[in-house]
Amino acid sequence: MAVKRSSRRVPIVAKIEAQAGGFPFLAVADNISEGGMLVRTANPLDEGAVVHLRFTLPESERQITVNATVRHVTPGASMGVKFEDMDAADSEAIRLYVETA
Repeated sequence: MAVKRSSRRVPIVAKIEAQAGGFPFLAVADNISEGGMLVRTANPLDEGAVVHLRFTLPESERQITVNATVRHVTPGASMGVKFEDMDAADSEAIRLYVETA
C-alpha cells in the first residue's frame, strides 16, 4: 500500500536531543518535512507517545524546539513523528530548508 504524504520530505542529517517521559536521549534525523521527521533510534517510542525534540537545521544557527507525536514505528530502527504546535519562526525555517534542499 502506498503512503500518501501531505508534504515533501527531504534528506537531513541532524543530531536530535530528545526527551520523553522525563528521560533524555539522543537520536539522528533521517528526513524532514514541514509536518514531521523520521528519527533514527534503536529504541523508538510507542505510537502516540509525545516527545520533545531539539535540533539545528544543517547550515543554520537556528535551533528548532518542538513537541512531536510518534505516528509510526519501525522496531529497533526508527520512528516517524508529527510536529505539534510549532513556533511560526521554526515552521518557516523548516519550510525554507525543505524548499531549498
